Amino acid sequence: MIAIVSTVERERAAFAALCASRGWLAAECDSVRALVRLLRRSAPKVALVRHKLRDGYSDNAIAALATAGALPATRIIVLIGAGTASSAEARQLALGADCVLRDPVRIDVLSEYLAKYCRPPRPSRADARKHVATTLSFAGASLHPAERLLRQGDQTASLTPREVELVELLAGSSDEVVTYETLYSEILGRRFRGDTSNMRVLLGKLGASSAVLGIAVRQWVEVIPKLGYRYRAASPGKLTAARTRQALRSAA
Repeated sequence: MIAIVSTVERERAAFAALCASRGWLAAECDSVRALVRLLRRSAPKVALVRHKLRDGYSDNAIAALATAGALPATRIIVLIGAGTASSAEARQLALGADCVLRDPVRIDVLSEYLAKYCRPPRPSRADARKHVATTLSFAGASLHPAERLLRQGDQTASLTPREVELVELLAGSSDEVVTYETLYSEILGRRFRGDTSNMRVLLGKLGASSAVLGIAVRQWVEVIPKLGYRYRAASPGKLTAARTRQALRSAA
């Protein structure tokens, strides 16, 4: 899998189309934070990273890959602006990038780099997932990703792989909106084209699974129209009170 890390949607789409034309699976990440979420589930074979990102730089992306234990197995290609100083280019190589390409990016050259780096055998599933957190707090319960279990006290609920991925995305971005673009890219492996029905069904399924533990997921997860979902780590009571205060302020 190739992780495409760029803030510019059109650039991500172009590189994703290139990967699709060569039969390579690609995951789009619009920020360093999105890359970190991806790394909780698997280690990409190649990370194609734009130097300047909305929440940092490729330096931060390389550090995230190192922290996740993905290096040196994951190969890194950094894309930089045409006028970027050579010292910045050298810094990327010193940090761990395998190559640095300047704008305008020549697609034929990039394609060959990707082919070269995708050629070695994939790491084992155990190696790819060795960095996954043992547990993750969600809605007053604890998620155990490896076992696909949501546990509260002595009770457990079994989750599907996609339900686990949804919980990881939401809990990993507490109090922030996880966009539909990110949800569809990281969970379904495809671009979001405006139809939210698949994600509504998945959220409903997670709600039904969590209800076994007495958890009302929709009290913890807000659906932001046309944008995505936001998980609130605060208790439902505090969240309801906050919404009430907001409504009162809006009405004033």
